[in-house]
Amino acid sequence: MPFRFSLEEVLDYRNRIEETRQRELNEIRRRMDYVEGLIREARERRIHYRQELNEVVSRKRSSGLQRIYLDYLRGLDDLIQRTEAHLEDLRRECDRRRGLLEAAMRERRIMEELRKVELRQYLLEERRAEGRVYDEIAIRKFVTAQQEKIARMEEG
Repeated sequence: MPFRFSLEEVLDYRNRIEETRQRELNEIRRRMDYVEGLIREARERRIHYRQELNEVVSRKRSSGLQRIYLDYLRGLDDLIQRTEAHLEDLRRECDRRRGLLEAAMRERRIMEELRKVELRQYLLEERRAEGRVYDEIAIRKFVTAQQEKIARMEEG
């Protein structure tokens, strides 16, 4: 009879949980990358518009235009701050998801170790059963040989 792990369904379930946790972690990481890209773009825009504001100031253009640039820069600063706070939330969520993945991996490894122990036990039992069969064959051969020897001695 072939080996069948008694907790195979549980091991399959643990594998599925681990795969799900890995997908969730990857999704959070993709979202973090996207938000980091948004922050980079906002910072680049801020640098660009700050340089434009400096040019407006150096050319002594109207204060209304300067106010527009300053308001836009304040809005960018606010956007960057809120986006960085969101990124920090995503980082915390990523750490939490990483912990869940690590726990799922540990649980799967425990089940795999149990499977190995059960397989070793199965193989040991198979060897013992095989040994008993060989012992039985050897005993039968010996008994048959002894019976033949006794029969020849009685004949002769």
